[in-house]
This record gives sequence, C-alpha cells and structure tokens, in this order.
Amino acid sequence: MDNYLEIYEHWYPRSYGLNDYPTECHVTYSGAERKALFEKLTGPQQALVNQQRKYEVRSLFLQKQYLQTSDWEFVALNIDDEFERGVHSQLKCACGRPLKYQFVIESKLKQQEIRLGIQHFKDHLGISQQVAEEIKKGVAHVDLALDELLWLTEKGIPFPDDLWQRYVFAYYRNNTLRRPLSLNQRLGERVVRFREAKMPLFIGDYLSVVTEINQVDREVFDRQEKNFLADKKVFEAYLEDFQQDIQAPIYLERKFWGRKLTDFIQLERYGTETYEEAKERYFDDLLSFLIVLKEPTKAARKIHSFELFHQKKYGGAELIRFIIEKYQHYQFTQNFFLAIPKVYRVGIRKAIQRKQKK
Repeated sequence: MDNYLEIYEHWYPRSYGLNDYPTECHVTYSGAERKALFEKLTGPQQALVNQQRKYEVRSLFLQKQYLQTSDWEFVALNIDDEFERGVHSQLKCACGRPLKYQFVIESKLKQQEIRLGIQHFKDHLGISQQVAEEIKKGVAHVDLALDELLWLTEKGIPFPDDLWQRYVFAYYRNNTLRRPLSLNQRLGERVVRFREAKMPLFIGDYLSVVTEINQVDREVFDRQEKNFLADKKVFEAYLEDFQQDIQAPIYLERKFWGRKLTDFIQLERYGTETYEEAKERYFDDLLSFLIVLKEPTKAARKIHSFELFHQKKYGGAELIRFIIEKYQHYQFTQNFFLAIPKVYRVGIRKAIQRKQKK
C-alpha cells in the first residue's frame, strides 16, 4: 500500500483536507449588474474574463459549424464593455454603426478581414435569420456562463491554492508511476491562467481537477505502487516549476505521456540497426551532449549546433530545448528526471548505466 497521501499530510498538516468550495451556481445578472461587477475586477481578472468569452464564442462557431459552407471563418469576437447605446462605443461595424459585440471574420481565399455587427454579419454571409438568432443566443449564453465567475468573485471566493498544491502533488506522483496516466494538460494550463489572475475557478474546472486527483489516487492504490520519492525539497522545486512547465508545448501537445520514443521524435532505422539499437545510440549521443554542457565556455555554441542537428535529423526542437533548459538548471538530479517525459527519463538513465560499465 502506497503511503504517499500520509506523506503529504505529514508535510502539510494544515492543508491536507481541501477547503469548502461552491459546487453549484444558479445566479443570472442583468446587463447593468454584470457591468458593475465586471468593473470591480482587477485588470488581469477582466482580461481573463474577456479571454474566456472570446474562447467560448470561438468554440461555439467551431462546434456549430456556422461558416462551414462559406469562404469565411470566424476569427474573434471583440467586446466593448463600456458600450452605452446612443452614448459612445469603441467598436464599429463595417457600415459605421457602433457596436457592443463586433464579429471578426476572414476570407480563407483572399485573406481579407471584415468586422461586422450581428445584422450585417447575417447579411454578408447570407445566413438565415434563425441561425443569426441562434448565434445571438449563443453569445448571450456565454455571458450567462461567465456570471458564475462574477458571482464567485463577489462572494469573496479566492483561487483555491490548497487544491492547486494537491493537484501538482498528484502530477508529481503520477510522474513516478510505472505507467503514468495521461492527464488533461489543457485543464492544468487553464487552471494556471486563473491562478495568475488570482481568479476563482469555474466550478466545473474545480470538480474536474478533483476528479483528476482522485484518478491518480485510485491508480496508485489499485496497482499498489510503493516506489515513491518522498523528498519534500524535490516536490517543492517541482511545485515551483510546474506553473511554467504545464504551459510548455511538450505538455500542451499531449506528448508528455507518450510511451515510445517515436511518440516524441522521428527516429528512423539506419543501415542494419534495429529500433532498439537506434534508440540506444540516440540516448548515448544525447547523454554525451548533456555532459559537455558542464563546461560553460562551450555551452552556447554546443547547444546551437546540437539543436540544429537534432531538428534536422529527429525533429522535436521544442522538446530538446525543454530538456536542455532543465538539465542546465538541475543537472542529473531528481528534479531533472521528474521534469522530462518518462521515455527520456528511462533512456538517459540507461545511457548513464552503459557509460559507467565501459
């Protein structure tokens, strides 16, 4: 039986159990109420709400395929939160009419961009009144969904830092499993953006994070894995790095949990080499390169040459850059191996063993 939860409770006795967090919200604000609450938010929080609004509207267009049969594609929705009908507006339709919501579309053929209000959006694209009304309702529904964030903020609900630390601890434990679970990196990256803005999470995201934590817990206990690195300093360094690492392309492209080297790079056979021989050669070469980086005077030139070589032969430029940065910071310590994909962790360690035997 793995005792990693007992270890966590020992390390952080005051934050082991999660604080109460709302699990439902049924509030709907009027336009005036929504505007007043929005104005109370900090600059980063307002930017986050607007970013979420634009993301949801873009998702709506992709999901409903409103423009699938046309030459136009949806680019963005611009919003004037200071809009007052008949008073002032920062946004205009192509016809000059002031707008609160400005739809930006682009011609796929001509690369031409047009900014329109919903009425001219309908006329320009030749869509039916029914579809136009559906789009308007969809945009209004996005505002209703964002009311949840305004309500949480108004209630004084902070970003759940206790959940964040427990979440990163689940990632930390998952990375040491024999067969790590493929966690939802997009969820982690979204949580980071809310943490940076000091904004409470959507209730759905909060519950999704709890679900991922529980999935890791079940995997550990069901498989009865006992091989766990119980080092608080290592975890806290991992915790400090995680907010930046989860936003790295290696995570966001869902490659981090790949189980074969070919999930990461274009490893091909050369001559009479088998896949296993080619893989060993790859990691032996990578190890030799990393060892050279211990000499600061040669590092910059060597890194540039190796990145060009690696990109040309194997691809994975962002991956190898990530590994180099981690090595320069941690050398061959536990935090280096925890930060990189397990395939690389195992491959480099085996290369070290081969080198030691020579």
